[in-house]
Amino acid sequence: MSVMPSKHSRIAVTADPELGDALQRVRAATGTREADATLVRRLAIEGAEIEMQTGRRRREAIEALFAAMDKDGFDLDLDEIDRLNLPPSSV
Repeated sequence: MSVMPSKHSRIAVTADPELGDALQRVRAATGTREADATLVRRLAIEGAEIEMQTGRRRREAIEALFAAMDKDGFDLDLDEIDRLNLPPSSV
């Protein structure tokens, strides 16, 4: 029986040309010499955090927009917006 160096399960990632190009771009930009698996793991963890931050910022921006609209009594005429978005021949 072979022993794995970690108690955690492994996942397979296909090393296709797109992944290879992405890793090469990161290496060129950062100078890292990490092994492929180490670099993929780090990028996955950092990328997940960035995605979470992006989602939070997007929600905050939407909330701020709606708060500003409510504060100033902004009235959105949805019927007029729909009319403006009709193709020219429909107007």
